[in-house]
Amino acid sequence: MKKRISKLFIKNKSTKKQHVLLIFLGCSTLFWFLTNLAKEYETEIDYTVNYQHLPSSKLFQNTYINQLKLYVKATGFKLLKEQFSTRTINIGLQNLEAKGTYDYYLLLRTKQNQVQSQLDKGVKLVSFVQDTLFFELGFNKHKKVPVIVNLDLRFKSGYNLSNKVFIVPDSIEISGPEIQVDKITAINSNLFKKEDVSSDIFKEVEIVKPIGSDKVNFHVEHVQVVAEVEKFTEDSFNLPFEITDLPKGTSITTYPNTVKVVFQVGLSNYKKISANDFKVVCRYENYEIDNTHFLVPELLKKPALVSSVKIVPNRIEYLIQK
Repeated sequence: MKKRISKLFIKNKSTKKQHVLLIFLGCSTLFWFLTNLAKEYETEIDYTVNYQHLPSSKLFQNTYINQLKLYVKATGFKLLKEQFSTRTINIGLQNLEAKGTYDYYLLLRTKQNQVQSQLDKGVKLVSFVQDTLFFELGFNKHKKVPVIVNLDLRFKSGYNLSNKVFIVPDSIEISGPEIQVDKITAINSNLFKKEDVSSDIFKEVEIVKPIGSDKVNFHVEHVQVVAEVEKFTEDSFNLPFEITDLPKGTSITTYPNTVKVVFQVGLSNYKKISANDFKVVCRYENYEIDNTHFLVPELLKKPALVSSVKIVPNRIEYLIQK
């Protein structure tokens, strides 16, 4: 029993010594840390930049630097505070120098006093890590550009468009930095894909903003695709054809002397189509150039209301008499 008490006393005494040692080490470390924080150091610190007094009528044309790295000198206490606080530096752009149509630069040494006045007391600006800032500046520009809709329509058998596809609006207004606006000549849409189409189309599609237009304002972001769809029927006309470029004094006989023009037309427009709406020619000069033994009929005129037009036959035999 005495031995157990003796061992327990020795263990408690050893534990107390360890606690005292740990407290001593902790106090020493804290004293060392506070002593070092009281010393002055030089280091780099990032600051958020807010630009002021942009020249009249000018606009940032592209993304600009909004973080500025400063080389500063201060005590460890001050630097620790700077590192963990959100700091913003205002920089005026009155002293910009031009080096091109859109290119400007600012020498940061001209802003030494302005920046120093915004730092906390006891924090000294030693230098700017980057000595020059570069900007692209220009005017704010407005213009209208056409919309190109990306369509993939697959019609049900016997159906087709009865008229052209309408885009509403067919052009949109854009505005923003001229360096970005000038590069945009048209706006595309997302792909609108539909199969087995047999009824009228009225669909809203989103426009695709071009790469490099992050500062451009698009006044419309969706357009409507409107199209009339109807059932189509096939019809045909037997038509005479004209031979062009025939040399003087040359007589030609063709076999056959007419061709059949086969086409599709919407039922609502069926009665509007006549043989006079078509014109077929054969170019004799193509025969001389290609040295072929036949003429190829070409469709020179057709009404806008028809589709899938083909000519039968597609080769005309002939006999020349000079």
